[in-house]
Amino acid sequence: MRLFIALPLPEEIRKYVGEIIDELRPSGQGVRWGKPENIHLTVRFLGETDEKTVPKLVSLLDKVAAEFPASQLQLGRLGAFPNFRRPNVLWVGLEGDSSELTKMARQVELGVRTLRFEKEKKGFRPHLTLGRVKRGRDVRPVVAAMETWAVAPRNVIFDQLVLFKSDLTPQGAVYTRLHTADLQVERFGG
Repeated sequence: MRLFIALPLPEEIRKYVGEIIDELRPSGQGVRWGKPENIHLTVRFLGETDEKTVPKLVSLLDKVAAEFPASQLQLGRLGAFPNFRRPNVLWVGLEGDSSELTKMARQVELGVRTLRFEKEKKGFRPHLTLGRVKRGRDVRPVVAAMETWAVAPRNVIFDQLVLFKSDLTPQGAVYTRLHTADLQVERFGG
């Protein structure tokens, strides 16, 4: 089974990110856009995983979630990896103090390494993937639209750490929650 660990988004944020995608879609013919209901903050992609490892991953998530508080970030600017000149991944950034989430991602990484997963090559960079550029496509129109887009400042509270199963279908990926671990909830002002 194909697995990943992520922080899901509140419904109102998924809807807003869906609106951004809907606005950008006409200018991004060369982009495979994400489904709003699937958008999340990835903590660690695990890939193909033996089913026998799932209970150990569940235990890891429970342990890590018990150590970290829920976090609040804000939606930020739109961007691309590696950059707008050669975009492969289009994203909306997350701004604010992400230090607790970064520590949590490090704990998850250390935990999955003890379960014999390969070392993660990329560091944790908080962002929400909007879409992936299809190889060889001209996406200058969508890049131009993204460079002028003003993202509404919205708070995003991350209060769950989830183990997801990803099934690839011709209609796109279907994500199933295998386990949800609640982070420590604190009150956020405003």
